[in-house]
Amino acid sequence: MSESPLQPVLLVIVPPDWEADPAALAELRRCLADEFGARLSLRQGTVPMRGPLHLYCGVWPDGLMWSARREVTPRLAQAFFSLDWLDLDDAAI
Repeated sequence: MSESPLQPVLLVIVPPDWEADPAALAELRRCLADEFGARLSLRQGTVPMRGPLHLYCGVWPDGLMWSARREVTPRLAQAFFSLDWLDLDDAAI
């Protein structure tokens, strides 16, 4: 059985130099599926970005979009991170 083209989808474009926390990513997927009937689609960016870009695609029932943004935004912050602040070039090894 194929998925409905109208299913809500959260598309996240992750900057090329960012990492993902597997446990937080699993929680994000669980939240989307269980609470909103949505799925997560991840893409790796090809150009530098300040942070992950998230786009709500498909049909999100009325009132669900606001609730999803409230629930998903902190989970996105937990799921993806950058180590740019850690300047390893100056570290003695």
